[in-house]
Amino acid sequence: MTTVTVGQVIAETVGEGAAVAMIHGLGGTSNMFQPQMAALSGYRVIRLDLPGSGRSPRPIEPLTIEGMSEAVIRALAGMGVTSAHFVGHSMGTIVCQQIAAAQPSLVKSLALFGALAEPTEATRQGLGKRAQLARSGGISDIADQIVANAISAHS
Repeated sequence: MTTVTVGQVIAETVGEGAAVAMIHGLGGTSNMFQPQMAALSGYRVIRLDLPGSGRSPRPIEPLTIEGMSEAVIRALAGMGVTSAHFVGHSMGTIVCQQIAAAQPSLVKSLALFGALAEPTEATRQGLGKRAQLARSGGISDIADQIVANAISAHS
């Protein structure tokens, strides 16, 4: 496994073959995809830490879906990737969809897990509050909330 830094993104890459770019959700890191690594042994797997998450540095500018998508596109280009299968979880699904809309030739396929087609107003407000907390204090300020929501019987 090789760890590379390209711009605002730190990525781990392993294997050979068609590229698979794995994009985590809010509060996650590239480590969340570790259980899938054996099943993807015939691919070049690229697990990315989005800007401000995991080992990637927190950017000076505000975090946006567009900004994260552009950072992923630049990182993949810097690694010589011209097309990839994209796997996204939660907020990562939105980043993947933004990449597909902005640069369709880069996207061979999309596998989206935990995606919301249209969030309810309550969900939108909750995500907005969570994003505001993350922007002002960093991911560590919302980590407990993310874990509680992830294991709740109501979510």
